[in-house]
Parts: sequence; structure tokens; C-alpha cells
Amino acid sequence: MVLGVAVVIVSIGALAGWALDDPRLRTWLPRHQPMMPVTAVALILQALAVLSVSAARQRKNASSSLPASALAAASFVITLSTLVEYATGKVFFDRLLFESAAHAMPAPFPGRMSLYTAVVANFTALACLSVSRGSRRARALTTPCAAIGGLLALLSLLGQVHGARVLLGVTRMSGMAIPSAVATLLIGISCLALTPERGILAALLRGGSSGVLLRRLLLVATVLPLGLAVLLRLGNYAELYSLTFSFSVFVLLTLVAFHVLAYLAAGVVARIEEDRVERAVLVAARAQVTAERDRARAFAEALRQHQAQLQAIADHAPAAIYIKDAEGRLVLVNRTVELAYGKPREELLGAFERDVLPRETVAVFHAHDAIVREHGLPVEVEESLVLPDGLHTYLSIKFPLPSPDGAPAMVAGISTDITEKKRFEERREFLLALQSELLHYEDPATLARLAVTRLGERIGARGAGLVLVDHAAQEVVHVREYEYGRKPLDADRFPLDVWGGTLAEIHEGHVIVIHDTRTDPRMSADHERIRGWYGVAAILMVPLFRNGAWVAYLSAYTATPRRWSDDEVKLFQAVANMTWPLYENARLVALLRDAVQARDDFLSIASHELKTPLTPLLLRLESLERATAAQPDAPYVRTVKSVLDVAKRQMRRLTDLTTDLLDATRIQAGKLSVEREEVDLVEVVRDVCQRFAPDAARVHAPLLVDAAAPVVGLWDRLRIEQVVDNLLSNALKYGPGKPIRMEVCVAAESAVFTVRDQGIGIRAEDHERIFGRFERAVSERSYGGLGLGLHIVRAIVQAFGGTICVHSAPGEGAAFTVTLPLGR
Repeated sequence: MVLGVAVVIVSIGALAGWALDDPRLRTWLPRHQPMMPVTAVALILQALAVLSVSAARQRKNASSSLPASALAAASFVITLSTLVEYATGKVFFDRLLFESAAHAMPAPFPGRMSLYTAVVANFTALACLSVSRGSRRARALTTPCAAIGGLLALLSLLGQVHGARVLLGVTRMSGMAIPSAVATLLIGISCLALTPERGILAALLRGGSSGVLLRRLLLVATVLPLGLAVLLRLGNYAELYSLTFSFSVFVLLTLVAFHVLAYLAAGVVARIEEDRVERAVLVAARAQVTAERDRARAFAEALRQHQAQLQAIADHAPAAIYIKDAEGRLVLVNRTVELAYGKPREELLGAFERDVLPRETVAVFHAHDAIVREHGLPVEVEESLVLPDGLHTYLSIKFPLPSPDGAPAMVAGISTDITEKKRFEERREFLLALQSELLHYEDPATLARLAVTRLGERIGARGAGLVLVDHAAQEVVHVREYEYGRKPLDADRFPLDVWGGTLAEIHEGHVIVIHDTRTDPRMSADHERIRGWYGVAAILMVPLFRNGAWVAYLSAYTATPRRWSDDEVKLFQAVANMTWPLYENARLVALLRDAVQARDDFLSIASHELKTPLTPLLLRLESLERATAAQPDAPYVRTVKSVLDVAKRQMRRLTDLTTDLLDATRIQAGKLSVEREEVDLVEVVRDVCQRFAPDAARVHAPLLVDAAAPVVGLWDRLRIEQVVDNLLSNALKYGPGKPIRMEVCVAAESAVFTVRDQGIGIRAEDHERIFGRFERAVSERSYGGLGLGLHIVRAIVQAFGGTICVHSAPGEGAAFTVTLPLGR
């Protein structure tokens, strides 16, 4: 653009010289050929074309090349018309622009540019036209046209400066004015500058050593000869020396200049080599710096990715992870810390804990941090933090992060929320303690009252109760109710639909959790009645079922609205699940106990009722026996006597059975009575053996008594006879046909009585079971009896503070040993 503006200034200056009739503006040197007006117009058009292309290139607007092409084409038409005029001898434009210009050129071409100027301007016009086109093929002509035009202009300029007529042409028609040469040279250079990717300019702009050498030497090789020529020409004009002397001096100075130029070229090459070495070193250093920078960037990127990975791992960890600097600022937190502190990470990083936590909590945290910094060792502590859902407990492992000098500067921590674990342990301890306490109670109502009392105290409820459902009466019945500060109530009845819209959910087995009866949609309609009549503003209810049917629920309530925590709901449900089975068991045990008591009462009454008619019947049989004895010769006496023996034996057996039933009911009721007196155990044994002698003779089982001396103790004679009677009757039943031995002795202030038979024996696993009530070691089909004899024997022996045991094996008989303290 600068060269184009210069061409415009030179051309306009020439036109002004013609207009003002000032030769200096149109020739620059005296006695030299002037720039013709047509030449000035053609060069102005070319300069404007160059400026248009340059402006379009700067704006990156390809559409602006159209006016440049038009300007270049107009200049080309003018120069081509001039060449046609010279070739044909015809005049197309006579006296163009200025009248005085008509005499500047000889006839027949008045006012026209010279032939040489027309040729040079024609080449530069083609260069301008090709550079204004957008295609690469059209721009390929720019460099040769511009170079030819520029060299021709430079050749004419050198001829003008040196005064070489042969370079100026034979006539003025073939010459070229200095302003025209300078302007066309600038146009050629401008076109070359607009195509930097090819030709001379590409060589000048090359980045290698050749480009540097060409840029440095071309300027010297161009300017130095021209400068010498100008100086010599000016001296010749001033008549300081002749033309011959000036030519000799020019030759000499030219030789010197070329020697200097060679020296300068050598220096330039040396500097180029130095620059190349420096550039190589610089490139190597730059490559090293670039490599170091790349490594640093790669390391920084790896570090950033590593930090991002660590942050992602920390964020997905269930524990709270954090790092504090030496002053206590948070420098790293994960998502769990954000949730615990209730603030985003951007606000927490760089902040002190005292800015986001209560003072008391921060004091505890800082005390633990100080221990870590002071001792430089990890510590494991429990820390508490109040969150929106309540107090949370954390198990914190804090450890130091040493600084480069080895001193602990930062504290890192990993805090695991153990709140649920602590709550679970507390719930478990409470439930175990409550279960242990409830197991001591057999009354269902008392058990229920204890459970709801402990539960109400634990969760801080105003009241709690176990409520039974009476579906027939459409009512609910409070079995036992706990209420803080009041005496527990006994059974109290309420309507079945007392709790509004929760009835359907309870039927389905859902746990009812109501924080405020006024706002909860299930009770809001009946809020006034529920709050006013029953004093309930918040309530928990767990339905209880029996055989799939809803029969009860456990409830806890407060008189003011409150929010039941999840831990309280879990504890409440656990207590209900534990208490209800215990309550049901206690209820069933009570029912069973009542049934057993009714059975025992029935057996006692039945025994009394059976024994009452048996006594007079036995007396009548004995009277009949005495009557038959008085008439031994009567014909029917023998028959009657055999019948009486059978009847008396069956009567005694029936009497023994009723006595055993009566004693069994007394033992179960804890009413077995004994009256102590001095009793000789040997005498009792012999009396019982004498009474059982007929039965023993009938089964062919001799009775053998082994007693060296009397054994006297404080016992109840009837009860001792009952013991001996039961043991001997069992021996006769299970060991017929073989002797039965009875031994009585004294050992360690106790009487020892053993009954030994040689019968069927008893299995080892039945040794303890046979002393139970209604228990038998053999089938009732083979042997009769109620299974009460040994049970009564053990009860009587234990009543005297003694023991009874059995030694037996199948097929080897049995030996029952009774040990009775003498009681002296």
C-alpha cells in the first residue's frame, strides 16, 4: 500500500507539473525527459489497482478484486493503444490532457508516452491485472511480468543516472523519464509484494541462510552502484571533473565496492554461520525448554488427573475424608463432608471449621487435632456432630501429613458414621435388658405394663399402652397403660375408630407414624376430638396379629406435636415384635395353668368322691368275711370266701389308685402334708411284707428282708408305709417268679432302704423320666397302673429331705435306693 501511494504521489506530481508548467515536477533533473500525462494516468490506474488488491487482502474480501481488475484493464488498454499507435502510425488521442504536452514529443506522436515507457507500463499493467485475479493460474503471470517491467524500468533509471545514451534509447520516443522509471519500478515491486509465495520475494522471505544472505547483499548490490553513479553524475554536473575521469573513478570505486562487497559477503556468511550455530543452540535449548514444558504440562495434567481421581474416590467413599493445614483451614473435603457441614465445597475449601460448626464441636475437633500434631502419631477417637436428623457419632482416624522438613503441618482425617451402629447397639442392649426383665413375669397384664412403661420412658412419650381389639363390641381395650406422672390405668375402653383414617392401614399391617394430628390427613378431620378428649397430638401404632387376624396394637403418644425419629420407630417396632410373643406365651401359660388347676381340682374332688363310698364298702366286705368265718361248715362258705378275697383285693387296688390320685393333686398344689414321729423303718418294712405275702406267694416271688437292727427316725409312718408299699408293688409287678430283696441299714446319719428285683429292668435313658407324673417305662398294654407311684414316692422322700435313685439295665432287674435323714 505504501508503494502504491508513492506511485500515486509521483504521478499526480507530474500532472501538476504540466498543469503549473513546472519542469521540476515532471522531470526531476534538468535537461531530462519529462513524464507524459498519459503515462501519469496509466500509472495512477495501476497504483489504484494495487491499492484495491491490498485493501481486499487486508479485509479478506475476494469481491473487492473486481474494481482492481477494472483499473488494471483500463491501464492496459491505454498502454496497448500507445503501442498500436507506434506500430501503425495512427493517432487515436491528439493533444491529450494538456496543450503544452503536444510539443514534448516529435511528430507524428504529439503528447504520447515513449515507446520504451509504453512497453514497460504494458508489463506492469499485465502484472496488476493478473494479481487482481483470484485463481492461481492467473497469478502465475504476476511475478514474470512484474520482474520484466521492474528490470526494464531499473535499466532506464541507471541510464538516466549514468548518462548512458544507449540505455536511454536513440530518440526520445525510445527513452523513459526518471519519474516514469521510478513509478513503474515501484509498481513492479508492489506486484511482487502481493505475491510473496512465489518468485523473487519468496526467495527474499525464505527463512534459511540463502534468504538471509540474499536480503543482506541484494540491498548493497543495488544501492551501492546507484549511489556511486549519482555521486559521480552530480560531480560531472558541477564540472568538478570530466566524464572520462568520472568513468575511471567509477570503475575504480566499483572494484573497491565489489571487494568491499566480497568482504561484507564473507562477513555475512560468517555471521550467518554464527547465527546458524546460535540458532541451532537456541533451537536445541528451545526444544529442551519445550520438552521440559511439555513434561511439566504432562506432569501437571497427570497430577490434575490423579487429583481428580483421588477426589472422585474420596467423593464416592462412605466415610468423611478431609485435610486441614497447619492453621486449621480445610484444604480437601469430599462429598460426605459437604453433606455433613451443609455447605458446598467451594465455600468449605480455605475456610475454618469455626465458620461452619458450633463452638463446642470445633473445640473438641481442635483438641484431637492438637494431639496428632503434638505427638505426630495417628489417633482414633469418637466425635459427635449435630445434623438435621439428630446427633451423629463418628469414629475418626486422624493422622499427620508431614511437611518437607519433617514437621507435621497438616492433619488428615477419615471419619466413619457409626451412628446407626451405636443406635443399633443401644437398641439391642435395651431390648436384651427388657427381654431379660420381662421373662421374670408370668402375668400377661403385668408384663404388658412393664414393657410399655420402659418403652415410654425410653422414647420420651407422654403415654404408651397395649391395646386389645374387641371386634364384637367395635371397641378397643387398654390392657395396661403407662402415662408419665400418673398412676397406670387398668382396662379402659374406646371406640374402634378412635384414630380416624388409620383403621384401614392398621388392618393391612402398616406401622402408623403421625407427627401432628392437626396436619396429618388421616386424623386432621378428627383433630379436635382426638386432641381434646384423649390428649393425643402425635402417635405411634404397631398392629399385632394372632393367626392372621388383627387383635391388638402397641401405641405411644404425646400431648404436643413432635417428630418421631427413624430410630424411635425402629425401637418401637422391635419392642412390639418382642413383647407380643411374650405376652401371648404368658397368656397361653396362664390359660394352661388354669386348665391344669381345673383338672387337678377335678381329680381331687373325684378322688374324694370315689374314696367316700369305697370305705363303707370295704367295711361291709370285712364284716361278711367275719360272718363266713363264724360258720366254716356252711356249704356256701368256700365260694363266698374266694369271692371275698377277689373283691377285697380289687377294693384295695381301687383304694390305692384313688389315694395316688389324691396325693398327686396335693403334690401339684404343694399341699402334701407329713407329721413326724419316731418310726422304726425295719418294722414298717416287715409289716408291709407281711401284708404283701399272699400276693408274693401268688406270683412265686419270695420276699427277703435284710436288716441287722432297728432303724429309727423322725418320719411319718403312713407316708413311709406308702413309699415301701409302692416300691414293693412295683417289684412284684415287674419281677414275678424271682426273689425280691429288701435291705435296710444306717449310713452317715441317714437310713438307706433298697428294694432289688430281678425283673425286666429299665433303660438308662428312662431312669429320670419314670419319676415324673403319669410317666411309665413300659407299655400300658402289658402292665397296668396310672404312672403315679414313683412320682409320689419321690415327693414323699423329698419332703423328708431325702433322695431316691435307681440302678438298672434291661434284663438285669432294678434296684431302687431311698436315703432318708434320721431327723434326730
